[in-house]
Amino acid sequence: MVVVDKIRKRVGPQRRGAILSGSKETNSSAPRQTIDFGWRLHGRTIRLLRDSSLTLLPVRQRATAALLTQYCADGNSLLSCLQCGACTVNCHLAETDGALFPRRQMTLLQLGEVDKLLADPSVWLCFNCQDCTSRCPANAGPGRIMAAVRRLAVEQDAVPRWWSRLASQRRGFLCMLLAAIALLLVAIAVGGSFSPQSTPVRYASMLPHFTLNLFFGALAGVVMMFAAINTARAWKAFTGESLWEANLGRLVHSFASATRQIARHRQFSECQQFPLSRWAHISVFYGFITLLALAGAAATLIALGAPYPLPAFHPFKIAGNLAAALIIAGSLYFCVQRQRASQDREASSWFDWAPLVQLLLVSTTGLLAEVFRYANVGVLAYPTYFLHLAFVFVLLAGVANSKLAHVFYRTVALTAEQYKITSEAPVADLEPGRVAA
Repeated sequence: MVVVDKIRKRVGPQRRGAILSGSKETNSSAPRQTIDFGWRLHGRTIRLLRDSSLTLLPVRQRATAALLTQYCADGNSLLSCLQCGACTVNCHLAETDGALFPRRQMTLLQLGEVDKLLADPSVWLCFNCQDCTSRCPANAGPGRIMAAVRRLAVEQDAVPRWWSRLASQRRGFLCMLLAAIALLLVAIAVGGSFSPQSTPVRYASMLPHFTLNLFFGALAGVVMMFAAINTARAWKAFTGESLWEANLGRLVHSFASATRQIARHRQFSECQQFPLSRWAHISVFYGFITLLALAGAAATLIALGAPYPLPAFHPFKIAGNLAAALIIAGSLYFCVQRQRASQDREASSWFDWAPLVQLLLVSTTGLLAEVFRYANVGVLAYPTYFLHLAFVFVLLAGVANSKLAHVFYRTVALTAEQYKITSEAPVADLEPGRVAA
């Protein structure tokens, strides 16, 4: 109830009757006032009678908008929503699961029911195609509002919460980068050398593989522990039961179905506002997964005594270079997309820019470090490799508390939705549910 408490503090100590009416309490015999909700007919204002059975709580509505403004540039656009339903009509997710998305979510926000919305898995099923925003007659920006809610959800579930706030800010990136540089310098001082061999360039002479694998292995372990805690909290919010109490058979079946949905990226193909988003996201997603898998495999081979570094035409090297190229291409597409949006007064926050910038820095410095090593230019190779390791540290350290956390939350949301379906019928009798990925 943390979010509700924030809203109540903004609302102040007004009595409930005053909140519902938007003014001081009046005698029941007083004439009912009409309210301008923004409706227009042929340019003329249509004023409606206030109905106490369906009141949007203007004070709490403004408080919610003020809260969202902390997470997106146009949180106040929530006040412009007319509840016309145009967003739902144009949302492919609503067509898929029969929900009133995102109109229902916008209504909950206007009612100040933020905590209820944070427990709604539909928020994470949205793949941010912005079709609803592009067709909103009131310019309320439902797609951007949903993105702000996801950012708020990441912060609320994050452990530790301060780390999530730090990872969402530009200064946080600089702080984490400085921390990564300091820790790497300590690792080199303890288990490496500040005078590596110049010819031929050999990165292990600066930071041995054992020290490197121990350093990033410990980091990965801490990050995965926090990610497990965050996803367990999300599961309980989405399903109402603890993850440890879930039926194992249904859980495995639901997770497998969700994984297939994510792997296909089918729903991205229905995006009309940005039709190339599917291929860009596929490039980044599979490129990132491939690099993670190759890094783990290489660390295992090194631990088993395999010769390293690998030759230029080793399958691991070829796959890694292709994966890095895919990440760069996909990230550049999203960067251009966001830059164009900012020119249309739809500026993105650092929360949106951070993963793109970090992925570009990791991929670019990784490729350059490889080129400089093969060219045997030690004066450029070692600094580039050091920066590459620092950028990898920043990327991994924030993966569970930044926008990249949607990898975990979306998977949990898809699994939870499928789990609810399988809980109503035997697993063997079910076809894979059609849920947006």
